[in-house]
Amino acid sequence: MIDVSLSMEIRRIYLPAIGLAILTGWLAWRGWNALDGYGPLRSIRAGQTQLAGPVVLGFVLVVVLLEQIWPAQRRPVLSRGHLLDLTYLFVHALLVVPVVVLIGTGFSSTLAHAAPWLVLPQTSVIPRWGFIVLALVAIDFVDWFAHLINHKVNSLWRLHALHHSQEELSVLTTFRTHPLVHVTFVLSAVPILALASNATTPAILLTAYACLGALPHANLRWSYGRLDKVLVSPVFHRAHHRPVGRLDINLGTVFSIWDVMSRRAVFPERGTTPAPTGLSGRPIPVEQQAERPHLARVFIAQWAEPFTTSR
Repeated sequence: MIDVSLSMEIRRIYLPAIGLAILTGWLAWRGWNALDGYGPLRSIRAGQTQLAGPVVLGFVLVVVLLEQIWPAQRRPVLSRGHLLDLTYLFVHALLVVPVVVLIGTGFSSTLAHAAPWLVLPQTSVIPRWGFIVLALVAIDFVDWFAHLINHKVNSLWRLHALHHSQEELSVLTTFRTHPLVHVTFVLSAVPILALASNATTPAILLTAYACLGALPHANLRWSYGRLDKVLVSPVFHRAHHRPVGRLDINLGTVFSIWDVMSRRAVFPERGTTPAPTGLSGRPIPVEQQAERPHLARVFIAQWAEPFTTSR
């Protein structure tokens, strides 16, 4: 039996991960104080409804059912990968979303104070819906850029690698993330802040964006044909999760145009066998490597792994 606990080799604390944890805590504290007048708990509940509420959970359930009808790779509903990613979904809804809300608010308030010139003046030249569309497109670009950074900076990759460790990719893998990785995605607050004087993006559109961002992880053979050059399909994104070759490809969340323009788009040939997913060599403990799943132990080891490194 392969032990999924941390190796017995001598290990030391990985300081960059500690630094990111401190930064996350500081931004969360800033966010809590910024929301003090409105109510931090009320804002957190609103964020949970928006990012992990009935609409998002219902969407995920529908996609899970579709994965059983048209799977890219057939596997049991209660496979180890699905069960652990389901755990990540619950943790995401209960713990990670509140962190995302607080650090996003903390970053926005800090940025607004340090660089008030970022907020564009109010104008009637562009209609409100135009600013909303612009905000969503800009958010997607910033998410793409943050995703790229997560692949290029080693200290960030060690956090993001957890997401890539899943060998049974499904829509549930969307939520398989280390909580500290979200500190890089607070950059999406920049376009929201810049356009705040002209439009506020409706919560329902952000919920729809969360659903569209989850769909590419689905275990489906879906391709959008020529539209793959504009939108990220499950087939397009699956290439990003393959265990070998370049991983800094097909980075888009909803729109693939950023990959196309940066020449990072790889379009799998139609009719080819779906590629396996995961990380070559299993550098991160995974639920598939032991005779028994030990899901709780694997979950703890996966969250702890970025904080230590071999001597």
